[in-house]
Amino acid sequence: MRRYIRLIAQCSPVRLIGITGAHPYSRGGEDRHFLLNRRHLRWRFGSVVLLILFFLAGQFLPPVGVASATIPPQQPAGAARERFVVMISVDGLVPDYYLNPDRYGLKVPTLRRLRESGAYADGVIGVYPSVTYPSHTAMVTGARPRDHGIYSNRIFEDPTEPPTGRWYWWANAIQTDTLWKAARRAGLKTAAISWPVTVGAEIDYNIPEITDPGTDFHALNPAVRREATPGLIDEILRTLPQPLSSYSQDDLRIEAATFILTRYKPNLMLLHLVELDGVHHRFGPHSKEAYEEAEKQDGRIKRILDAVNRAGIEDRTTIVLVSDHGFMPIEREFHPGVLMVRGGLVTLNAEGRVTAWKAAVWSHGGSAAILLRDNRDEATVQALRKIFAEYVGQPSSPLKQIVERAELEALGADPRAIFFLEPADYWYIGGEYRGEVIRPARNRGAHGQLPSRPVVRASLILAGAGIRRGARVPVVNMTDIAPTVAAVLGIKLAVPPYSQPLTALLESSSSSTGRSASRSHR
Repeated sequence: MRRYIRLIAQCSPVRLIGITGAHPYSRGGEDRHFLLNRRHLRWRFGSVVLLILFFLAGQFLPPVGVASATIPPQQPAGAARERFVVMISVDGLVPDYYLNPDRYGLKVPTLRRLRESGAYADGVIGVYPSVTYPSHTAMVTGARPRDHGIYSNRIFEDPTEPPTGRWYWWANAIQTDTLWKAARRAGLKTAAISWPVTVGAEIDYNIPEITDPGTDFHALNPAVRREATPGLIDEILRTLPQPLSSYSQDDLRIEAATFILTRYKPNLMLLHLVELDGVHHRFGPHSKEAYEEAEKQDGRIKRILDAVNRAGIEDRTTIVLVSDHGFMPIEREFHPGVLMVRGGLVTLNAEGRVTAWKAAVWSHGGSAAILLRDNRDEATVQALRKIFAEYVGQPSSPLKQIVERAELEALGADPRAIFFLEPADYWYIGGEYRGEVIRPARNRGAHGQLPSRPVVRASLILAGAGIRRGARVPVVNMTDIAPTVAAVLGIKLAVPPYSQPLTALLESSSSSTGRSASRSHR
């Protein structure tokens, strides 16, 4: 380098003055001899400068064939490896419907196609209680209720206060990382249609699930319109080929999802379909009505696949088909709150309203949490044990077991509960404080039971980009779904230590990105 600097010094304009007797740019010194020397020295000076520039380039630029050569110059960085995930939750879909469709005469060609062209699990062990909001939150966080903070569908309220009917609508109730936050940090676009606990979430195209007190769960009720991404619903409604009143709730959700997929192409879409769950509650799993609705859902899923194809992203899209729980057929109801009134732990007025309580029952249908007004009240705990002792463990008992606090901690369940009541087969646990203790069932199906019970196992099929075709696993954990999606997208999601990607279902190129699921130590 010093040699190059000396050459420049020798060829500088100051040096040329001594050769010609005049400054090279003065008029008096421009004879023919000087002009010839000036041309020669200018060429020499320029050559030396070029040599120095090449030397500096070799010191500071990466060598050919390293990172700078991995992406063609005309292609934007990251475009070649951009991935898309569409997660479709069919609420209440039991694995039997895709594992054994011929046994039940089910016409579900789309489920068959996804299962045969992708990978699947025989069942998914969910969270406790096995109800919609804690389960859907587990699938986007990799966490159990105790960690992610969504303990049930509805928020517990003091039974002496007028009920508001509030559910866990708002995303700020989630206490852990989420797939949509991780995707946003990676610069990816996100969308959600009726996904639980997404009101106010950092989602680019969001139509959340919410309803005002006293109104129904219509897909486009006033609360949904109020909380959705501004202008998005109006934009979708302008494209509907038929009058709004002609669509079922899930058909509207499909219209919204296909519009967003084809127009905006989000990297992550979360879609929640609910009508099969309602049919299971009313008529029971494996009923004629349930089979008919399952076939309708199959057709709706096909419309999503068609939209992915129209969007031109089929070869880069992974379909993640899930459900939040299975279903237990129901024959009878058990209402522990009535026993608590009789035992003096709850006081009612003449109208049947609770005016005082030492313990409360918080029903999840397939289970119930028992909460204390004062967690130090050991006398009430013992009174509760005595009340329920005769209803547990016998062949005709409504209760299968009392789930103690130590087991609740291991399950990651509601930390406020002193214990849970787990029903026997075909029993539903209600939350009423007056009337009969045991009653005929009003609905034919329920969920909320311990997730280890086979009847409430959830569903999982993965197909498309990054999925190992033909892979099958017996049973997986619901908390492993979120880190699996993160691995497919190549994004960093903070998950608890008990969560990990389902590498057995992923191609090696996708499973290697499983390292992107960082561990949280909450």
